[in-house]
Amino acid sequence: DFLSLNADSPFIFPPTWTFVLKAFFTLDGIGKTLDPKYDLTRLTQPYLKELLDLKDGNAFQTTLTRVLKRVGWRPVDFDMAITQPRRVAKIESIVTRLDKGELKPRVRAAEVERMIERNKLVQSNIFSAVLSCLFLNSAVTITTLGTNMVGAKPLTKSFFAAAVMFGLRVPYGFFVKLRKLDEYNERFGVAAK
Repeated sequence: DFLSLNADSPFIFPPTWTFVLKAFFTLDGIGKTLDPKYDLTRLTQPYLKELLDLKDGNAFQTTLTRVLKRVGWRPVDFDMAITQPRRVAKIESIVTRLDKGELKPRVRAAEVERMIERNKLVQSNIFSAVLSCLFLNSAVTITTLGTNMVGAKPLTKSFFAAAVMFGLRVPYGFFVKLRKLDEYNERFGVAAK
Protein backbone atom coordinates (compact mmCIF):
# COMPACT_ATOMS: atom_id res chain seq x y z
CA ASP A 1 0.00 0.00 0.00
CA PHE A 2 2.86 2.37 0.81
CA LEU A 3 4.30 2.01 -2.67
CA SER A 4 0.99 2.60 -4.42
CA LEU A 5 0.35 5.74 -2.38
CA ASN A 6 3.83 7.10 -2.95
CA ALA A 7 4.46 6.01 -6.53
CA ASP A 8 5.00 9.58 -7.75
CA SER A 9 6.94 10.98 -4.80
CA PRO A 10 8.26 8.37 -2.36
CA PHE A 11 8.61 9.30 1.29
CA ILE A 12 12.25 9.20 2.41
CA PHE A 13 13.59 10.28 5.79
CA PRO A 14 16.08 13.16 5.69
CA PRO A 15 19.64 11.89 6.28
CA THR A 16 20.21 14.35 9.14
CA TRP A 17 17.62 12.50 11.26
CA THR A 18 19.90 9.50 11.47
CA PHE A 19 22.70 11.62 12.88
CA VAL A 20 20.45 13.26 15.46
CA LEU A 21 19.01 9.91 16.58
CA LYS A 22 22.48 8.37 16.70
CA ALA A 23 23.68 11.27 18.88
CA PHE A 24 20.79 10.78 21.32
CA PHE A 25 21.37 7.04 21.53
CA THR A 26 25.10 7.58 22.04
CA LEU A 27 24.47 10.07 24.87
CA ASP A 28 21.97 7.71 26.43
CA GLY A 29 24.45 4.81 26.22
CA ILE A 30 27.29 6.85 27.74
CA GLY A 31 25.02 8.06 30.53
CA LYS A 32 23.84 4.55 31.39
CA THR A 33 27.41 3.26 31.30
CA LEU A 34 28.62 5.93 33.74
CA ASP A 35 25.55 5.87 36.00
CA PRO A 36 23.13 2.88 36.06
CA LYS A 37 20.37 5.14 37.45
CA TYR A 38 20.66 7.51 34.49
CA ASP A 39 17.35 7.99 32.66
CA LEU A 40 17.17 10.43 29.75
CA THR A 41 13.36 10.56 29.75
CA ARG A 42 13.25 11.45 33.46
CA LEU A 43 15.78 14.24 32.90
CA THR A 44 13.96 15.75 29.90
CA GLN A 45 10.45 15.40 31.34
CA PRO A 46 10.26 18.90 32.95
CA TYR A 47 11.40 20.54 29.70
CA LEU A 48 8.98 18.53 27.58
CA LYS A 49 6.12 19.31 30.01
CA GLU A 50 6.93 23.01 29.72
CA LEU A 51 6.87 22.76 25.91
CA LEU A 52 3.52 20.95 26.02
CA ASP A 53 2.06 23.52 28.43
CA LEU A 54 3.07 26.33 26.11
CA LYS A 55 1.73 24.58 23.01
CA ASP A 56 -1.22 26.99 22.66
CA GLY A 57 0.72 30.10 23.68
CA ASN A 58 0.24 29.96 27.43
CA ALA A 59 -0.43 27.41 30.16
CA PHE A 60 -3.99 28.67 30.83
CA GLN A 61 -5.08 28.20 27.20
CA THR A 62 -3.56 24.71 27.09
CA THR A 63 -5.27 23.72 30.36
CA LEU A 64 -8.60 25.15 29.18
CA THR A 65 -8.32 23.23 25.90
CA ARG A 66 -7.61 20.00 27.78
CA VAL A 67 -10.56 20.52 30.15
CA LEU A 68 -12.93 21.31 27.28
CA LYS A 69 -11.73 18.20 25.45
CA ARG A 70 -12.37 15.96 28.45
CA VAL A 71 -15.80 17.47 29.13
CA GLY A 72 -16.76 17.43 25.45
CA TRP A 73 -17.56 21.12 25.03
CA ARG A 74 -15.25 21.97 22.16
CA PRO A 75 -16.77 23.35 18.93
CA VAL A 76 -15.69 20.13 17.23
CA ASP A 77 -17.72 18.10 19.75
CA PHE A 78 -20.86 20.18 19.12
CA ASP A 79 -20.35 19.81 15.37
CA MET A 80 -20.04 16.04 15.76
CA ALA A 81 -23.25 15.89 17.84
CA ILE A 82 -25.13 17.76 15.13
CA THR A 83 -23.73 16.01 12.05
CA GLN A 84 -23.48 12.48 13.47
CA PRO A 85 -27.09 11.40 12.60
CA ARG A 86 -26.56 12.49 8.99
CA ARG A 87 -23.33 10.50 8.79
CA VAL A 88 -24.97 7.40 10.25
CA ALA A 89 -27.79 7.70 7.70
CA LYS A 90 -25.23 7.98 4.90
CA ILE A 91 -23.41 4.87 6.12
CA GLU A 92 -26.73 3.01 6.33
CA SER A 93 -27.60 3.96 2.74
CA ILE A 94 -24.21 2.72 1.54
CA VAL A 95 -24.62 -0.58 3.40
CA THR A 96 -28.11 -0.97 1.93
CA ARG A 97 -26.79 -0.36 -1.59
CA LEU A 98 -24.04 -2.94 -0.96
CA ASP A 99 -26.64 -5.48 0.21
CA LYS A 100 -28.78 -4.91 -2.89
CA GLY A 101 -25.77 -5.20 -5.17
CA GLU A 102 -26.07 -1.66 -6.53
CA LEU A 103 -22.60 -0.76 -5.30
CA LYS A 104 -19.55 -2.90 -5.87
CA PRO A 105 -16.38 -2.02 -3.97
CA ARG A 106 -13.05 -2.12 -5.74
CA VAL A 107 -10.21 -3.72 -3.83
CA ARG A 108 -6.65 -2.63 -4.58
CA ALA A 109 -3.79 -5.01 -4.14
CA ALA A 110 -0.45 -3.24 -4.43
CA GLU A 111 1.44 -6.43 -5.24
CA VAL A 112 -0.94 -7.27 -8.09
CA GLU A 113 -0.64 -3.73 -9.46
CA ARG A 114 3.16 -3.99 -9.44
CA MET A 115 2.99 -7.35 -11.21
CA ILE A 116 0.60 -5.93 -13.83
CA GLU A 117 2.91 -2.97 -14.43
CA ARG A 118 5.87 -5.32 -14.91
CA ASN A 119 3.83 -7.62 -17.19
CA LYS A 120 2.86 -4.63 -19.36
CA LEU A 121 6.53 -3.92 -19.99
CA VAL A 122 7.30 -7.57 -20.75
CA GLN A 123 4.31 -7.85 -23.11
CA SER A 124 5.25 -4.67 -24.98
CA ASN A 125 8.76 -6.13 -25.46
CA ILE A 126 7.31 -9.40 -26.75
CA PHE A 127 5.02 -7.46 -29.10
CA SER A 128 8.01 -5.49 -30.43
CA ALA A 129 9.94 -8.73 -30.99
CA VAL A 130 6.98 -10.28 -32.87
CA LEU A 131 6.60 -7.19 -35.05
CA SER A 132 10.33 -7.17 -35.75
CA CYS A 133 10.18 -10.80 -36.86
CA LEU A 134 7.09 -10.11 -38.96
CA PHE A 135 8.74 -7.22 -40.82
CA LEU A 136 11.99 -9.17 -41.24
CA ASN A 137 10.10 -12.19 -42.59
CA SER A 138 8.11 -9.95 -44.97
CA ALA A 139 11.28 -8.21 -46.18
CA VAL A 140 13.05 -11.53 -46.83
CA THR A 141 9.98 -12.92 -48.60
CA ILE A 142 9.68 -9.88 -50.85
CA THR A 143 13.42 -9.97 -51.56
CA THR A 144 13.36 -13.62 -52.63
CA LEU A 145 9.98 -13.88 -54.34
CA GLY A 146 9.06 -10.37 -55.40
CA THR A 147 11.99 -9.38 -57.61
CA ASN A 148 9.63 -8.58 -60.51
CA MET A 149 7.16 -6.66 -58.31
CA VAL A 150 6.73 -2.93 -58.84
CA GLY A 151 8.09 -1.02 -55.85
CA ALA A 152 9.65 -4.12 -54.29
CA LYS A 153 12.96 -2.43 -53.50
CA PRO A 154 11.57 0.54 -51.48
CA LEU A 155 9.05 -1.77 -49.78
CA THR A 156 11.83 -4.18 -48.84
CA LYS A 157 13.96 -1.35 -47.46
CA SER A 158 11.04 0.01 -45.40
CA PHE A 159 10.32 -3.49 -44.01
CA PHE A 160 13.99 -3.98 -43.09
CA ALA A 161 14.00 -0.53 -41.42
CA ALA A 162 10.84 -1.38 -39.44
CA ALA A 163 12.37 -4.74 -38.42
CA VAL A 164 15.50 -2.97 -37.18
CA MET A 165 13.46 -0.31 -35.36
CA PHE A 166 11.26 -2.82 -33.54
CA GLY A 167 14.23 -5.11 -32.98
CA LEU A 168 16.14 -2.34 -31.18
CA ARG A 169 13.16 -1.65 -28.92
CA VAL A 170 13.42 -5.14 -27.41
CA PRO A 171 16.81 -4.80 -25.68
CA TYR A 172 15.95 -1.22 -24.68
CA GLY A 173 12.76 -2.46 -23.02
CA PHE A 174 14.45 -5.36 -21.24
CA PHE A 175 17.71 -3.74 -20.22
CA VAL A 176 16.56 -0.19 -19.53
CA LYS A 177 12.84 0.05 -18.77
CA LEU A 178 12.42 -3.29 -17.00
CA ARG A 179 15.65 -2.92 -15.03
CA LYS A 180 14.62 0.61 -13.99
CA LEU A 181 11.27 -0.68 -12.71
CA ASP A 182 12.92 -3.56 -10.83
CA GLU A 183 15.46 -1.21 -9.23
CA TYR A 184 12.64 1.13 -8.17
CA ASN A 185 10.78 -1.75 -6.52
CA GLU A 186 13.94 -3.12 -4.87
CA ARG A 187 14.66 0.29 -3.39
CA PHE A 188 11.49 -0.13 -1.33
CA GLY A 189 12.12 -3.79 -0.49
CA VAL A 190 9.89 -5.36 -3.13
CA ALA A 191 11.71 -7.97 -5.16
CA ALA A 192 10.66 -8.84 -8.70
CA LYS A 193 9.29 -12.34 -9.20
